[in-house]
Amino acid sequence: MNITFEPPQPLGLDGKRVAVLGLARTGIAAVEALCQRGAFVAGCDSKALADLGDAPARLDAVGACLVDHCQVFEQIGGPGAVDLIVVSPGIPVDHAILREARSHGVRIIGEIELAYRLLRCPIIAVTGTNGKGTTCTVLGDMLDRAGMRVAVAGNIGTPLVSYADTPLDAIVAEISSFQFETVELFRPAISVLLNITPDHLSDRHGDFDAYVAAKRRMFVNQTDRDFAILNIDDPVVASLAGAIPASVLTVSLGGSATGRLEGDLLVVETEATGRLEVCSASDIPVPGEHNRRNFLCAALAAALCGASALSMREAIAAFKPALHLLTPVGEARGVHFLDDSKATNPASAIADLSALSGEVIVISGGKDKGSDFRDLGDAIAAHAKAAFLIGETKHRIAAAIGGRVPMNLCANLEQAVREAFATASPGATVVLLPACSSFDMFADYAARGDAFADLARQIAREAALMPGSGALKL
Repeated sequence: MNITFEPPQPLGLDGKRVAVLGLARTGIAAVEALCQRGAFVAGCDSKALADLGDAPARLDAVGACLVDHCQVFEQIGGPGAVDLIVVSPGIPVDHAILREARSHGVRIIGEIELAYRLLRCPIIAVTGTNGKGTTCTVLGDMLDRAGMRVAVAGNIGTPLVSYADTPLDAIVAEISSFQFETVELFRPAISVLLNITPDHLSDRHGDFDAYVAAKRRMFVNQTDRDFAILNIDDPVVASLAGAIPASVLTVSLGGSATGRLEGDLLVVETEATGRLEVCSASDIPVPGEHNRRNFLCAALAAALCGASALSMREAIAAFKPALHLLTPVGEARGVHFLDDSKATNPASAIADLSALSGEVIVISGGKDKGSDFRDLGDAIAAHAKAAFLIGETKHRIAAAIGGRVPMNLCANLEQAVREAFATASPGATVVLLPACSSFDMFADYAARGDAFADLARQIAREAALMPGSGALKL
């Protein structure tokens, strides 16, 4: 490998009094890791005991205590009673408990900082507004096919800290802006920044500058012995290149970048690896220029780890997109239904919409995160036959479209899906392309996508019962 691992400063957890704030998947994993290292741990959550699922049993199994209905600092002991707080990414850094803890000098870190201090292998950190999951998944497979012991973890699924005791050659970590807010020494051997477009402004970061600053914290502890891979086709990402202390490698679909597109060929070239011809762009199993950039970033990181072009090519050929990412979910009377519920911001929705061809009818809208929908309105006007809008943002998206294509403001998802189908011609595509999070109407984007798929299949069953319907396809 061309990357090195330098063990970080240990935390010294034995006998320490630690509170873990937030008991979802990440928080529970942190509690278990801390208890295994001799800390006295209190797991804290604002939810009632009955709403914490298996968290109480898992905390009891490792000897941690539980504080439910946790609202104020005094419930975790108050001043002098706690040495360290480990905060889950869903807890904002300005939470009242954290503000008071800081005023009393209590140290606060996040789960990725805890994991970094416990892991004994290099971390390849991947962030960006969109494409993180795709990039991490294909990169992990590239390294696995190259014979490395590798795990893919972080925001994509399994918490990083869960691999603290697993012998690995490297760990590929999907990391969100929320998680970077509480790093101290976190230092990836390779950092990958895919793109930065406005997201989580009204619900977390406040403004775009703060969001960019959170993403930049990925690089803050890197040195010239580390690598930073930047997609310089994104102007915000490109603007950061001069201030990064790591050795910067670039990705672009044009020009002379380290990872680039030459005609139809994906190429990566470093001093250590020489020129590697990865695959043809036409071999990438998911559409869109954004995915070509994502796969180039993955290939460049894999090359730094010593993977061959063959390992990269095989991983790309075998790649299957995640559920709710332009996922076909049904067909009725020649109309195709695509679930893109994972497109939870305008940039991801625009990129996926631009990858579709033919007659497209979009269903957009959801919870308002303070996004700017002007570019989305332009994209819908340019690429869609009609738009059916739902959720808190339907009026704002309608204003951005400005009547340039037919549209309807719908009371719920079912109305939108049924009216979109009624509008569609045979051969058309009805795509759920929210450009927003789901929390105004659904538990999460997966629940929204599942509901869309259920409706598509119900419409297909109904259409199959009508005269002349032909074969039913689900």
